[in-house]
Amino acid sequence: MTNPAGAARSATGLRGKALAAITSLLLAAALMSVVIDGGSAGASAGTDAARAVSYASSHGYRTSIGVFDTQTGRFSGAGDYNSTYASESVVKVFIATRLLMTGQMSGWNETTAYKMITQSDDASANALYGRTGGDGVITWIKQTFNLPSLGSPPLSPGWWGSTRITARGMALFYNAVKNRASVWPWLANAMHHATRYGSDGQFQFFGIPSATTGSGVKQGWGNDNAAGQAAFNSTGFVNGDRFAVVILTQGGVYGWPIANMVTAEARYLMPGGRISSDSPEGTVDSLTLHGNVATVRGWSFDPNSTGSRIKIVVHVNGALAAYAPTTVSRPDVNAAYNITGTHGYAIAFRLSDGVKNVCVYATNLGAGVNRTLGCRSLNLTGAPLGAVDPVPLRANVATISGWTYDYDVPTYSLKAVVYVNGRLAAYGLTTVPSPAINTSYGITGAHRYSFKVRLPDGANRVCVYGINRGPGFNSTLGCRLVTLSGSPLGRVDSISVTKPAVATITGWTYDYDLPAQALKTVVYVNGHLAAYGPTTVNRTDVNSVYGITGIHGYSFSVGILPGANQVCVYGINTGPGANTTLGCRPITD
Repeated sequence: MTNPAGAARSATGLRGKALAAITSLLLAAALMSVVIDGGSAGASAGTDAARAVSYASSHGYRTSIGVFDTQTGRFSGAGDYNSTYASESVVKVFIATRLLMTGQMSGWNETTAYKMITQSDDASANALYGRTGGDGVITWIKQTFNLPSLGSPPLSPGWWGSTRITARGMALFYNAVKNRASVWPWLANAMHHATRYGSDGQFQFFGIPSATTGSGVKQGWGNDNAAGQAAFNSTGFVNGDRFAVVILTQGGVYGWPIANMVTAEARYLMPGGRISSDSPEGTVDSLTLHGNVATVRGWSFDPNSTGSRIKIVVHVNGALAAYAPTTVSRPDVNAAYNITGTHGYAIAFRLSDGVKNVCVYATNLGAGVNRTLGCRSLNLTGAPLGAVDPVPLRANVATISGWTYDYDVPTYSLKAVVYVNGRLAAYGLTTVPSPAINTSYGITGAHRYSFKVRLPDGANRVCVYGINRGPGFNSTLGCRLVTLSGSPLGRVDSISVTKPAVATITGWTYDYDLPAQALKTVVYVNGHLAAYGPTTVNRTDVNSVYGITGIHGYSFSVGILPGANQVCVYGINTGPGANTTLGCRPITD
């Protein structure tokens, strides 16, 4: 993508431009299908770069890669990174830098420069090239930033795409401008807003943008080297702008074949979508509480020894709280980074009440430094923990049970209070043994509660509260909605033929709205009324189970027809509710 200031375009340049426009759509699709060969993740950016260069070289491409760690000041490279390549449109960052450093970046100049960087627009570069020194712009950049290895002026005078650059020099240049307040904010913003397609229709997201996310790039493409070969360059910043990356490649077929090769190189360089450094990689995935026991989970590995476990250290409010090696299997991490070993961690530690800042660190192996994996905040209020079990009913008596404990006094029984529809219904201490809770939270004592509460007909909101001891406040352990219909309870115990054409039906029924009263019971045979009357049989077993008094059993003898019969019994409701089917049975005479 080159265009001279005031000079005629060469035949090769025209051919490159035409191919760019024709193949842009093919390139966008083809980039999605590039397959990277296997192999272990590199121990550092240098070894990953070497793998990338080896892959390209084995396919007949000349290439070089430069990576500069702006955090540690370390350069890593592979290929002939001190040799020059045609810059193509990468030279446009020099034009923008000189405009910025000479106070010319405003008005029309700025609008034009922004299009030049984001869309790699040639006409914009042509218009600004002379204003920034023309062929001397690279010499000015070299002197200003003291970068003797950056490169040299164009092979063809006035043809800015044939400016020569080195991978090492460009990586050092990007580090230099990142530290130059007059340049970095504007240039970084423009590079991070590079469009997917250049102004000539060329797909710009080959190389770095196809291998990672969040990059800021300046790409270049053309054939402005001495050999007239295709030249595609991918340069910019990755890993949150920590690393400056330069991939310079020439050879092969212009368009999508060489662009795909640059993408393959970028993916070799950034296994898992990031530059590998000597310091550990990793994350904090979660920080959870179980009582006052926090558990931090995540993963980490050291690129210098990918198969080894490393030590994870946890600090709480700046003080050491726990440490442990990576002992949790993380096949997802191994697959993403193409490594082996055990790289997950899960570390538990107790916390006191209050706001806690939990920070997790990975301990470095060999070269590099320890790394902060992440920090999370928690607030422990000191309030009780607990839960409410599902609420079973026996008639209108609900059994409300669950558990609660206060981790400030974990061996003490705690008071639990029950409210029904906003009114106090029951309270008492946790007196029921709780072995499962004790094992889960590592505590002792009795922490379960159980209350029996009579409920009125209709929908009832049952809420249970744990009463705090020590620091903190009372807790809502949970609420349940319990609905009573008000209809009679009961059942059919037996239906038997006691003599020809006669069946005897026995059972019981009562209405908990009037639990001491006898209840009317009705018998139907084959859909026709056969018998009715109050409950007249004493059922002490029913009274004992439901805690009631009165006579609640029934016994009827009814006539039946020869053959199959269907017998149904109903309890007749009193007060709120509806009649209840106590049961239906088939019987054959």
